[in-house]
Order: sequence, then C-alpha cells, then structure tokens
Amino acid sequence: MTDQFTLEQAAELVEFRKYIDGEWHVDTVKGNCRIVEGNCDIIEGDCRIVEGHVYGTINGRQWQYVETPKEKLQRLIEEGANKEQLLEAINQLEDN
Repeated sequence: MTDQFTLEQAAELVEFRKYIDGEWHVDTVKGNCRIVEGNCDIIEGDCRIVEGHVYGTINGRQWQYVETPKEKLQRLIEEGANKEQLLEAINQLEDN
C-alpha cells in the first residue's frame, strides 16, 4: 500500500478558485508555504522563496526588490562598469 495524499488533506491546506480566465488557481494557502513559483497577490505570514511576481503587499507593505551587494557586482560586471564602480561594489560586498 502506498502513502497517498487525499483530496480531503489538500482541502485542509489550500483553497482553489476558478478565475474568469476559466483556469483553476490556488486561491488561499491555509498553512505554511515553503516555495511559491508563479504569481502571488498577497503574502500574509512567512515565505522563504518567491520565484515570480508579487502583486500586492507583504504584511501590508508594498513589495520592493532589493539588490544584494553580490547581485550588484555581477550586474556591474555584465554591464561593463568602470573600475571605480566595480571597486565600490567590491568594498560593499566585503563590508557585508
């Protein structure tokens, strides 16, 4: 006998809704969510990884992307930044 996840167990964790596009979507996650891949309107609670777009708020605050020092350095290298910009980014990375 295999250990299978039942529809009743799924209904305890998530609610589904059929949207105007005719497709079924996860509407509400009732428990903890480890990874979100896709679009998300509202996050209330803790979320470790979001891959996709957040439309709306997180804990009542507007979502904003914050570039890490490592990401900034990578971007500057790819954009062909000058030595001063690269040195500043390296110093920022070392400070963190």
